[in-house]
Amino acid sequence: MSRWVKVTTLDALQEDDVPYPFDVDGEPVVVIRKGREVYALRDVCTHMEYPLHDGRVEDYVIECAYHGARFDIRTGEVLALPAFVPVQAYPVRLEGREVWIDLEPE
Repeated sequence: MSRWVKVTTLDALQEDDVPYPFDVDGEPVVVIRKGREVYALRDVCTHMEYPLHDGRVEDYVIECAYHGARFDIRTGEVLALPAFVPVQAYPVRLEGREVWIDLEPE
């Protein structure tokens, strides 16, 4: 069952490729804007559970600042060790300038 929650606005995501952290109903979420697209991931590296928002984004990849694990921001897929488990990627929709994510995707 889906559970869409408003996270922020496009105006708050002023810079591209910046990982913005949010607490969404107790869930740590990192939101990244790339032009007209917005992506959201669980803000926890699956390697050692450090926050991903401390890392950097290049192209469509976020790199954990602590041990270098890399994930595709579109899918959560692991792209580089030491992580083995994908990070949760959340569906995003824009309603006007509001950014919504589905915390319980099917």
